[in-house]
Amino acid sequence: MLVVAVGCTQPIQDGAGVTLPDAAPAPDARTMDAVDRLMIGEAANVGAFARVSRAPYASSLAGVGNIMMYVSQDARAYRQIHPETTGSGVVIPPGTLIVRQVLDAQGQVTKVTLMAKQAAGYDSTLGDWWFGVTDPMGVPLQDANGPQVGRLTDCHSCHIPRAQDDFLFGVPAVDE
Repeated sequence: MLVVAVGCTQPIQDGAGVTLPDAAPAPDARTMDAVDRLMIGEAANVGAFARVSRAPYASSLAGVGNIMMYVSQDARAYRQIHPETTGSGVVIPPGTLIVRQVLDAQGQVTKVTLMAKQAAGYDSTLGDWWFGVTDPMGVPLQDANGPQVGRLTDCHSCHIPRAQDDFLFGVPAVDE
C-alpha cells in the first residue's frame, strides 16, 4: 500500500533529501507549488480510495511491470473507461485523484503515478489534469526539468488521443 510521508504542509524534498524551494522557478524549471503538495498529500489516503483493478495487471507500456489503480471519488464513471475502446464520453469531476501504483515482479510498489482533475482553466489543453510521479513514499521523482509534478508535457502525447474519455485510459475491462 502506498504510504506518503510528505504532507501538504511539510517541505517537499527531492530524492537526495534536499528541500525544494518555494521561490519562483528558473526559466523552464519545475518546482513544487501548493497544488502539487496538496495532491501528493491527498494520495496518502489511497487506502480509502476505490480500487478499480481487481488485481495487479500488466501495463501496456513495455518494461513498466504490473499496476494497481485507485480512484478517490465515485469509481462508477471511471469504470466506464477502458484502454481497448474509445468514446465513452465520460467526464470525471474536479477533485478526483487517480493513483496508479507500479509494482515489480515481487508485488512491491516501485513508483506511483498520479492524475488529479483540477478546476476548469488549470490546463485546458488536457482536460485540466494535474500529473505527478513519485517514489513509493510520495517523494516526487526528478527529471532534467525538476520534480515530476504539475502540467507534465511528457504525459500529453499519450493522453491527448484519449480526449473522448476525459484523457484517461482506465483499466482493461477484463482486469476490473
